[in-house]
Amino acid sequence: MSLEFLDGGSAEAAGLARLHAEEWRHLYREWNEHTALEEFRRQKTDGALPATLILRRDGRLIGSVSVVRDDCESRTDLNPWLASLYVIPGERACGNGSILVAAALELARRNNVGHLHVFTEAAEKIFLRHGFVPLADAVTNGRAIKILRREI
Repeated sequence: MSLEFLDGGSAEAAGLARLHAEEWRHLYREWNEHTALEEFRRQKTDGALPATLILRRDGRLIGSVSVVRDDCESRTDLNPWLASLYVIPGERACGNGSILVAAALELARRNNVGHLHVFTEAAEKIFLRHGFVPLADAVTNGRAIKILRREI
């Protein structure tokens, strides 16, 4: 297994943007594959934020996670965010999500982030296992979400 920063200009970034848009477009107004790819292109690959990390096994993409600002339209007062935790189907429930969450927490720590937020519709348990605590219930784009926070 290896972790690396996503190059937003790569062909792989375009494929990942499509997967992210399919998974989460219902949570954002005017967000699609194109806007997801534009976000990837603005991210850093040098260890600074914002950034997306990708997890590979034998060179094959397993999943991704981002650390970004302004991820939740209904809570612009909260920053930064662990965002877009994605594991490809067939690789889920095998610990890959936990590897990615731990990597995002380490990236935040290396960037002197004091705390990290995340929001989820249904995956609260993985974040609780990593020390996040419930902060608030909210709505984004008409969808109920739970917001959690973790001190770094």
